[in-house]
Amino acid sequence: MGIFEFYLNETAPNIETQQWVNEFPDFEDNLLFGYFFKDVVILLLDKCGYEVYPFGYESFFPTLKRQLYESLPSEVASRIRSTPDLLVRSSSDRRVDLVEVKERSASEIIVINEIELYHQFWPESIIVLIIPSGNYFYAQYVHKLNTTGNYRPGDFCPLEEIFPLANELSEDFRRKTVRQVRTLFLDRNHANL
Repeated sequence: MGIFEFYLNETAPNIETQQWVNEFPDFEDNLLFGYFFKDVVILLLDKCGYEVYPFGYESFFPTLKRQLYESLPSEVASRIRSTPDLLVRSSSDRRVDLVEVKERSASEIIVINEIELYHQFWPESIIVLIIPSGNYFYAQYVHKLNTTGNYRPGDFCPLEEIFPLANELSEDFRRKTVRQVRTLFLDRNHANL
């Protein structure tokens, strides 16, 4: 079974799911676009020569998403919900990083509501931010971001500064990737109308 079939089967509508979707209408759209953008980052880093592995709880416990979202607040549930998406290993310097993928529309202020949880549980992790302008792919270590959750694009650096192997990507591949990301953002904007 392919990865997309797996996710589709896990979120196939049933009475319980439909009731939940009615209560939280943007959840499944956000989940789907989150998977798309995470896959773009996986492809990008893999193409650069990094080893990339799924790490977040969505990868290991896909049916747990709704239950955790609805759970009573607890430190364990918060730690699980804030687990970074990816484990990235550089074979050149054997560095291992945990990466959380976020996408936001282009604006002056970028809001990341979960930043306090990342500071508390995963301060050494990296947020890879995709925004549809400028460099498109940005990154920053969580411990270098303030805890307000409100950032400017300048608070993040181009992806290549944290993942230097990204400098090796061909111009053609970069152009194709940006074109696909732009299409995803356009699709997302149409889905939210």
